Amino acid sequence: MINQLLGADILPSSPIPTSANIVEIKGGAHKQALAYLTDGDAIEFDLETELEQIKNYAADGNKVVKIEITHPSKLLSEHVSVMDTPGIDSTDDAHKVSTESALHLADVIFYVMDYNHVQSELNFSFTKTLKDRGKPVYLVVNQIDKHMDFELDFEEYRDSVREGFATWGIEPDGLFFTSLMEADHEENMYDQLEDKLHQLFADKAALLSNSVVASALYLIEEHAKVRAAKNAERKAELRAVLDSFGEDTEEIVGQAQVLQEEYSVWLAAPEALAEDLKKAVGSLLDNAKITPFQTTEKAGAYVASRRPGFKVGFLFGNAKKTQEEIDNRLQALYSDLQDKVQTNIDWHIRGILVQAVERFNLHDEAFHKAVADTFHVDFQPELLAAAVKEGGLSSDEYMYQYAKDIAAEIKSLYRREAQRFIEMGVALAKRRAETDGAQHRDLIAKAEQIGAALTEIEALNRAEQGDVDSLIGILSGKGA
Repeated sequence: MINQLLGADILPSSPIPTSANIVEIKGGAHKQALAYLTDGDAIEFDLETELEQIKNYAADGNKVVKIEITHPSKLLSEHVSVMDTPGIDSTDDAHKVSTESALHLADVIFYVMDYNHVQSELNFSFTKTLKDRGKPVYLVVNQIDKHMDFELDFEEYRDSVREGFATWGIEPDGLFFTSLMEADHEENMYDQLEDKLHQLFADKAALLSNSVVASALYLIEEHAKVRAAKNAERKAELRAVLDSFGEDTEEIVGQAQVLQEEYSVWLAAPEALAEDLKKAVGSLLDNAKITPFQTTEKAGAYVASRRPGFKVGFLFGNAKKTQEEIDNRLQALYSDLQDKVQTNIDWHIRGILVQAVERFNLHDEAFHKAVADTFHVDFQPELLAAAVKEGGLSSDEYMYQYAKDIAAEIKSLYRREAQRFIEMGVALAKRRAETDGAQHRDLIAKAEQIGAALTEIEALNRAEQGDVDSLIGILSGKGA
């Protein structure tokens, strides 16, 4: 076929059937043959006398990269060449590599098939691959002289060929039926094939431009496939993680978002509860008035009874009666304080403790019972007696300081008792986060695994697409 198109017997009629290399034929005034070796050297041959040696080198895919032949030709103008590649049905890997490399270089592809093997799966799949590269692909069915009309009308044969390729989604840029053995065969389209070649070569600038873009886009697509293949194993691992949760991953994530909010509140509850209670108890105690005027007056009476020289009775007095008076005044102060503390502190603190725990949704009957039954501040008259400072007894104003001192002592006792229950409430909050939060943590952990897997898959996909977009941007002149 090449000899016929070029109008010269450049290659044997069965051109290098075992070639493992590209054979490129270029137009030129001087006949020349060069074999390019893998080590970078090139060997020149006499095209007319050393054809057998050329064939031997062409069969060596390990040492020879390409054979380049220059020969005068009407078909091939300057900067135009024809490349012949090994057959795609070769089992030799070197042949496949050689053919693949030629496809990248070719600006237009003519795929020549034998009449008897046109509708083979190999031809269909290979042609589909060629079309996917985005370059013009012309199909040539050669040796139609083998057709027997008595077996099948040629028009039916031609239609079956077209339908076969169409079934594979292949629409060639042209389809030629040719015969080199019977030039006058009525179905021979050799002349149309030759005209198409002249037309393409005449418009080589446009063909070259389209070819460069098509090759670049194909390489970008192949790069994307390679990148995707590298990520495929990791994506499979991530999808296996997602599959392990069944089909309800969205439901898990949705539930986890709700539980995460609740669990975050639970985790913060111990510290928040302690702070709230300390503030509430502190505010109550700081503002509780347990030594109003009447109580302060009783404190003054008791302080007066503790001054040196205090006596009950005429002249020298009676020691027993004096002590009884002191004790009575202390008891009066104590009883009054008990009433004021009970009214202004005790019940309020109990309420604060219970309400705060409830406000944090810590419903615990044992805690309520403990507050009701065991919250207790026991201060005795002895505390009031011990609070008297002997150095202040000489001053009439001391009773006011004394009232402040005993109020502070009593409030301090309540702070300590309240702290015990604050710690109990904090323990409740911690136990809820630890025990009741186990289910929350489990679902949240699952959602985090799902989220991490989805995020990584998305990142891998985004990186792959980013590569493609970047390369296409460079190709279109929008990137650098």
